[in-house]
Amino acid sequence: MHHLACDELEMLIEDLKSNSAVGNNYLDTWDYEDDYSHNEIDKARDDFLEAANDYLSKNNYPYIMREVCENARLCDKDTGEILRG
Repeated sequence: MHHLACDELEMLIEDLKSNSAVGNNYLDTWDYEDDYSHNEIDKARDDFLEAANDYLSKNNYPYIMREVCENARLCDKDTGEILRG
């Protein structure tokens, strides 16, 4: 897994523990485009989405993680709607 994906997954897990994950953008292209190519960011985001959804599923959270406008966002597991903080 790309190190950006690992870092973002750790951030997501901490945000979930502190109930502050809803409404956050994860692996936002704008945050990394000075240091990484868009292809690298896209690959890292794909890795992050897979790992985040695996974590959310295994821990029975009512969320899924989806790509939304060049970042990843928590969404309602049943409706797929973006959760806003």
